[in-house]
Amino acid sequence: MDDFREAWISNEPAAVGALFTEDAVYSIDAFEEPWRGREEIVRRWTAGISQKVDMTYEVVAVVGDRAFVHWHVFTQNVGDPIRVEYDGVIHLRFAPDGRCREHREWFFRRERK
Repeated sequence: MDDFREAWISNEPAAVGALFTEDAVYSIDAFEEPWRGREEIVRRWTAGISQKVDMTYEVVAVVGDRAFVHWHVFTQNVGDPIRVEYDGVIHLRFAPDGRCREHREWFFRRERK
């Protein structure tokens, strides 16, 4: 999760790509198709606006190759006065080499001034 936070802050393709297997699946919305494959994950992740990110997390459980994490984040787009708060849960599944092969998250979002 520390590497995840650093990749979010840096928004560097190499840092993002290092987190995922070639065939990884990344889902941030239960009603939308997930991003499939490292190439699509990197492309869509790094297409975002540069943000200030303050993130805390707690690993709730680890079962075999799966982890469940509760995370809490404040973001602020560069040049925007609005801060956005997120609170959510991530289900992660890992390959034997430690890279993520499945990322599914559920979260709530609110704007803060």
